[in-house]
Amino acid sequence: MFRDMSWLSGRRAGLYGSGIAIALVVIFARHILIYYRGGGYDEGGNLFGADFTTFWAASLQILSGHTAEVYVPELHQAIEQQYLRNGYEAFFYPPTMLILCIPLAIVPYFASYLAFLGATSALFVASIWRILRSPWTLIAILAYPPVYFNIVAGQNAFLTTAILGCGLGLMNRRPGLAGAVLGLMVIKPHLALAVPIALIATARWRTLAWGGISSVLLVVLSYLLFGLDTWLNFLDVSRSARQTLENGDVGFWRLQSIFATMRLLGADVSTAFLTHGLASLGVIGALVWRLRQKTSAAAERSIIALACLLITPFSLFYDMLIMALPLAWMLREWQKTGFPAWSKAVISLTFLAPMVFYLPVIYGFSIGTSLPYGAPIAALFGWFLVRETIMAPDHASAPPSCIKAQL
Repeated sequence: MFRDMSWLSGRRAGLYGSGIAIALVVIFARHILIYYRGGGYDEGGNLFGADFTTFWAASLQILSGHTAEVYVPELHQAIEQQYLRNGYEAFFYPPTMLILCIPLAIVPYFASYLAFLGATSALFVASIWRILRSPWTLIAILAYPPVYFNIVAGQNAFLTTAILGCGLGLMNRRPGLAGAVLGLMVIKPHLALAVPIALIATARWRTLAWGGISSVLLVVLSYLLFGLDTWLNFLDVSRSARQTLENGDVGFWRLQSIFATMRLLGADVSTAFLTHGLASLGVIGALVWRLRQKTSAAAERSIIALACLLITPFSLFYDMLIMALPLAWMLREWQKTGFPAWSKAVISLTFLAPMVFYLPVIYGFSIGTSLPYGAPIAALFGWFLVRETIMAPDHASAPPSCIKAQL
C-alpha cells in the first residue's frame, strides 16, 4: 500500500492538497481574527508576529544613530516594549542582517511587518514556482504548515529559503551568480553550513569564490555602515546565544536540531553536543561522498539543503520552511522520471509531519508540547535520496546535459 502508493495519482494529490490548504487557511483566518479583535494581541497579550519586533527595534536603533546598542539586551528590549508586552526577542544575528533591517522602522510596526512579509513571501513563492512550474504551486504552498509558522512568528524564513533555492538552483547554469546569491546567507550563516562543504566537494570553485566575495562585501559594508563597536558587541552577545541554545530558553520543543531533540529527551549539554557533533560528521561524510558521485541536479540540491538543516544545532520550527525546496525539486524530478518505491511515502511524510506534530501546539489545540520533527524527517528524506541515487545507477550516471534537459 505504501511502497508504491499507486492510488495517489497527481489528481488525487491535488485534491487532497486543496482540502488541506482550505483547512489551514480557515484555521489561520480564525487565528488572525483573534489578533485583529485584540488590536494585534491575543487573549494572553502576545503580539502577532512577535519575532519581527527584534528587526523593527533594531531598525529604530539604527535610524536613531545607536546601532551598537542593538546588541545590548536591556536597551534593545526597551525599544521592543513599545509593542511587545510579554518576553524579549533577542537579536543574535550578525551585523550583516542589520543592513536588511535599516528601513523597517520608517513606518509603524504593523505596516512594516506586512511590507516585510509581503516582500519576502513573494520571493519564496517565486522560488517555489520556478521549481514546480505548475498551476498547483500556490495550493501546495498554502497546504504546507511551515508557511503559517513563519507568518505567525514574524520571521525571515521566506527570505532564507528563497536565497537557498535561488542559489542552489543556479549552480549549474550560472555558477558565478549562484555564488553571489548564496553569499547572502551571511545574514543567517548557521543555516548554510553545508553549502561551502558541498561546493568544495564538487569542485565548484567559481561558485565558492563568488560566494566568498559576496559574503565579505556584506561584512565590509556592515562595518562601514555600523562601525567596529557593533561587531564587538555582536561577538560579546554571541555568548548569550550559546547559553540560550544550551538552556533551551526559547523552548527545546521549538528547536528542530539533533541537539535540541537530545536535550528534550533528557540528555545533558555535553551528551547532546557530542551526539549532534557525531551525527553532523556523519551527515558531512555522506554529503561529500554522495556529491562526488554522479547524481541528478535535483537530488544534489536537495541533499545539500537537507544537510544544512541537519548540521546546524540552532534551527527553529519556522526554519523548516527550507524543507519545501527538496520537496519541490524531487517532486518535479520524479514526475518526469517516475516515482521510485517508497518515494511517495517519504514525500507525504515530509510534507505532513509539521502538521501532525507541530500545528496543534502552535494553534493551541494541544495541551502538551511536541518532539522536534525537523531532524528526524530531514534525516529520513536525506537517507532516502542517498539510498535512491545508489539504487538507481543508470539515472544517477546520466551526463550533465541530460540532467539539465530534465530540469
